[in-house]
Amino acid sequence: MTPNRNRTLSFDEKKAAEAAFRGLPIDSTWSESAQAIYYGILAHTQGRNIVEEAEFEGVLS
Repeated sequence: MTPNRNRTLSFDEKKAAEAAFRGLPIDSTWSESAQAIYYGILAHTQGRNIVEEAEFEGVLS
């Protein structure tokens, strides 16, 4: 099944994505789809805090 990339993320999916990019732990109360998003991002970032790294490098203002 191909994910629908045109839909808006749910609240818990957004929280999961933010947590993954910040290198924060997973929340077991998130939906299955939110947990899948978390693990997908985590696999690509290898658990690094991408947000902090970007702020350190001056990418974010």
